Amino acid sequence: MKMLSRMMTVLWAAAVIVAAELHCDLLTQHELNGKCCQKCPPGTSMSQLSTCTDPQCLQCEEDEYQDTYTTEKKCKRQPYCDPNKNFHVPEKTSKTKKSTCMCKLGFHCSSSECLTCVPHRPCEPGWEALIRGNQTHDTVCHKCPEGSFSNQTSWDSSCLTWTKCESGYVIGRSGSAQSDVVCEKNQRQHVAIVCVVLLLVIGILLMVAVKIWRSTRREGDTNEKGCGEACVRRDRDPPKEGLIASPTSDGDHEEATLPGVQTSLAESNGSGKPEENEDGLSEAALENLHLSDKGNYVTQENGKAEVLSRQESQSMTVTSEMSC
Repeated sequence: MKMLSRMMTVLWAAAVIVAAELHCDLLTQHELNGKCCQKCPPGTSMSQLSTCTDPQCLQCEEDEYQDTYTTEKKCKRQPYCDPNKNFHVPEKTSKTKKSTCMCKLGFHCSSSECLTCVPHRPCEPGWEALIRGNQTHDTVCHKCPEGSFSNQTSWDSSCLTWTKCESGYVIGRSGSAQSDVVCEKNQRQHVAIVCVVLLLVIGILLMVAVKIWRSTRREGDTNEKGCGEACVRRDRDPPKEGLIASPTSDGDHEEATLPGVQTSLAESNGSGKPEENEDGLSEAALENLHLSDKGNYVTQENGKAEVLSRQESQSMTVTSEMSC
């Protein structure tokens, strides 16, 4: 075996020396019978009908490849990516490059040789993938920091920041490493607004009620005041009738003029006639009328007092009440 290896080394060295002497391109040419012959380019194989000066190159078939210049008669076979071992089957392979079997999404190689693929480690709720799994290594999980959460089990999950409640909303339930903040409408604010509105309505109603009460009371005071003045005026004012009915012999009444009623007021109005009120009595006559202790009217003229009869007094009283 060693002898054969030494012979191959010697032959290779000799070929190199000859090629160097022939100045052949080691990448694209090869030495044949002391000549520099062309190789087939990548993605092809050399036909048996090829000659040194005219090589016959054949295209590699499906799932085959050739990644260098060659004199080989066949292309190389692409590696088989077994889907049962969680490998991703490529849709199209290259004819000039060897394909690499890749693990499916969510899987990584079980060893450096990558003979099979195993699933990534999932991160539990409350944890996130600090380093996401890829083709060669597994996922590294990390606990969610304060103010963030994760509510799913995944190998590529990330922690999300807690929701900030908008204006008009309050935190109904606090957030945790596994759940988000729950926002609710601010019921207190609504209650406060309703209370303010109710207070305003009540205040307006009270103002209206007070105003109505004051108006009613003012009208009542006015009526009472008017009635009181009328009654006081009725009690204080003397009788205004200048004529008193006196009975006659046949039962009828005849009008009599009270003594002293006709008092001249010519000085006051500039005429010779006395000024009388609406009942026919002058102011001077009213001043001469007085009510006695027994309820009879008494007239006084020139220092003399004259008591009217009871019937005359009653007639004057009735007339006075009617005028009031």
